[in-house]
Amino acid sequence: MMENIHKRLRIINGAALAPVANAPKFWNMATVNENEAEITLYGEILSRRPIDWWTGEPEPGLFICPEEFLEDLALIKDKGKITIRINSVGGDLYTGMAIYTQLKGLQGEKTVIIDGIAASAASLIAMAGDTIKIPAGSLMMIHDPTVYLWDVYNVKALKEVIKMLDAAAQSAAETYAVKTKLEVDAIRSMMHKETWMTGREAVEKGFADEILYEDEPQMVMSADRQVLMVNGVKQNIRGYRNIPDYIPVSSRITASANPQAVNKNNTEGGKKKMFKTVEELKQACPELVKQIEDTAREEGRKAGITEERTRLKAIEDIQAAIGDDKIVADAKYGEKPCTAEELAFKALQQQASLGKQFLQNLQQDHDNSGAADVGANPNAGNPTNLGGTAEDEKAAEAAAVAMIVGKNKKGDEKNDQKNA
Repeated sequence: MMENIHKRLRIINGAALAPVANAPKFWNMATVNENEAEITLYGEILSRRPIDWWTGEPEPGLFICPEEFLEDLALIKDKGKITIRINSVGGDLYTGMAIYTQLKGLQGEKTVIIDGIAASAASLIAMAGDTIKIPAGSLMMIHDPTVYLWDVYNVKALKEVIKMLDAAAQSAAETYAVKTKLEVDAIRSMMHKETWMTGREAVEKGFADEILYEDEPQMVMSADRQVLMVNGVKQNIRGYRNIPDYIPVSSRITASANPQAVNKNNTEGGKKKMFKTVEELKQACPELVKQIEDTAREEGRKAGITEERTRLKAIEDIQAAIGDDKIVADAKYGEKPCTAEELAFKALQQQASLGKQFLQNLQQDHDNSGAADVGANPNAGNPTNLGGTAEDEKAAEAAAVAMIVGKNKKGDEKNDQKNA
């Protein structure tokens, strides 16, 4: 009897899903370098390839099943560092637990990043990480397994179903407990309530290790609460009871749209397809490229703000020593703003220019006074050159500059005394 139940029964740790005729492959694996790899898990978790009802053969195409996942996982199993990115509302419980087991068994250092949501079976997969990182605005959800039934059942058969569901829930709770260190009974209570957690709540309760301070995920839900769009990926949330009310609702999202696969155009026969140009990547993954571009723009904006604040602070630190509000204002907000170092150099140039102009004015006053024509000779008849030798002129120029600097310094000291 139990064998027949297994054939007619599908246990789901997520929304109740009917058999899917054209399920997209929802995962992708990529080698970053000789020692690192990345696994991307976006979309719903499905249990098997659809079968052609006429031929009995698996339908061709890109579908998810544990066997295919294990086959591709073998390509990166020896990497020392593996990053696992998750954006999934869950799906088939047994598939999720199988993927968890496979990932947990990898010898490399595993870092899980929740790119938007890890709900239901996807949250189980997340527990395979040695370190779990989650943005504050991302979501994690745990709940009791549910079942999708079709066929006719008697009381005895239904009791067996209940026993099976309880065993599945216990197994999931024990998996969470390994990571969180919480009591299994406490976790079972959270699962029974269908507990949704923000990133911070997940860290506080032990389901994640640290907050990831990156751009927050973008979420919007359909008006009928059947579909959740997370970072551009549509996911089926039909059957969930306690979806947070703070998720924005949009009438433009419909439940009829199929969830989007993260790599529907960049795989061939389960093997990764490499992009040779940016244009190829844009055509295959336009939403991913847009997300990367938006992130880069935002990071550039933040870096620019920080750099400008640092520049202005450095100028303000030397503003009092410059003593010229106009060139300081020009350095900050003029047509050609500059750094504090450039401002200091300009100030020195200005002081040198003022000293040179003073000497020129002094020489002009001397020439205009006619003193050069006076015949007095106080040096025992030795004629004196009022202009002096070249060395005398340099000494006089240096003395004049020193006098100007001294005056400016005394003026600064007086200003400091007034300000004090």
